[in-house]
Amino acid sequence: MMEYKGYIATVEFDQSTEVLHGRVINSGPYPIATFEATDARDLRPEFERSIDEYLSWCDEDDVQPRTPFSGKLNVRLGSELHAAVAAAAITEGLSINSWIVGVLRQSTVPSSDC
Repeated sequence: MMEYKGYIATVEFDQSTEVLHGRVINSGPYPIATFEATDARDLRPEFERSIDEYLSWCDEDDVQPRTPFSGKLNVRLGSELHAAVAAAAITEGLSINSWIVGVLRQSTVPSSDC
């Protein structure tokens, strides 16, 4: 993955055309920018150019650019899981939001115990 101005992109290799294809992954369901290169050394400049062009286009057309994830996430749990999460949060003296953030952080942040 690559990051530029808060935007994150992933890259895949297409063996049939021998081209590296990249796309921004943290700006909603539709990629705001895509890019490609035939040489790995050209990926970063192409990614950055793509983001800069997107932001320039938004500025010229007075359009609010899609920004990387806002930090807000709505999740449907079902009533039984919601009750279990609420009970776990209360037991630990936390809000449901704080409890969920803690559990997700533990599950996604690499451990330093290795």
